[in-house]
Amino acid sequence: MEKTDRPPIVLNAAAFCCKYGGGKLADLVSRVEYGHACIIKGMLRLGDGEVDATELNNEYPPVLGSIFLSRIRVPGRDLPDDEIWQIDEQGLMTEEDYDTIIRHGWGSFLADYYRSRLDGVEREYEHLARHADKLAQMYTDAGIVTLAPIMALPPFGAISGGRGIPRFMRDLHRIPDKVQAVFDVIQHETVETMRQQIRDSRPLAVFIGGAREAGDFLTYKMFDRFAWPYFKELVEAAVAEGAFAYLHLDMCWDRFLDYFKELPKGKCIFSPDGTTDIFKAGQVLKGHMCFMGDVPASMLTLGTPDEVYAYSLRLIEEFADYGLIMSSGCSVPHNAKPENVRAMIAAALGK
Repeated sequence: MEKTDRPPIVLNAAAFCCKYGGGKLADLVSRVEYGHACIIKGMLRLGDGEVDATELNNEYPPVLGSIFLSRIRVPGRDLPDDEIWQIDEQGLMTEEDYDTIIRHGWGSFLADYYRSRLDGVEREYEHLARHADKLAQMYTDAGIVTLAPIMALPPFGAISGGRGIPRFMRDLHRIPDKVQAVFDVIQHETVETMRQQIRDSRPLAVFIGGAREAGDFLTYKMFDRFAWPYFKELVEAAVAEGAFAYLHLDMCWDRFLDYFKELPKGKCIFSPDGTTDIFKAGQVLKGHMCFMGDVPASMLTLGTPDEVYAYSLRLIEEFADYGLIMSSGCSVPHNAKPENVRAMIAAALGK
């Protein structure tokens, strides 16, 4: 949280960089290492070697839907080669599954769920695991730091995706005690797994994400019960293990900014997706945590280089004295204009 000679540049841009590096989005599905070689090539080309880090180093679309207990349609299999992957949220989780999780645990439930309802996605995880060390080494060899190689997510996102938003929202009102009991089971296992992963690999930061907990989905009373305690516990556990907490915050968190003052000072990276008012967040949280972002996806796709450059300069003026990492809000869209992404990087480099 100090001023640096220039803001570090972190790209969350797997799809965009894959295409910019000469690949197709289908390469991230069918040729994992080649697809990531294209991502790295794209990152190096964009910033003339000045991009400092990537958010993650193991983008593999076939597993992404499982984060939300949902299937996913991927390029090269279900979609044309250069069409972006789409999560197919159908609400595959039943109300009876709550009892199964409470009785048998989250890990046991997931193994069966993956096998029976997500088309055997566990095989995709095994495929990714076989390439994981090589992928991490490829980024290291290119001089690109991986910001947050470990991901730990509160229960809200997975269960809301598994049940589907309409049913899940009814569950919160109709059977709140059961939902909370399930959340407690998931949280306990998630925290223990994350702690062990940090001890094993000593990452710079842990990706702790949230989306549907914010926005307009929850009242403050619901947020206090079903969202914040789980989010906060993950952050505190990650920090206690010696990692920074990278807070990947999709949707609008404006109503809940004061809550973030409860998190450990100097140990978190506040990374909104362009929906939260980052400047309002700055009024609340400057000096308490570092900021990352948040050039909006819409601006990178539909704006002009001058607009992107001006917005990026405003971020630097507002936040650089308190710790700023230059990046997009959430990820750079696969169809962003290259000249706009270069304008964001140029502003960080002072060009």
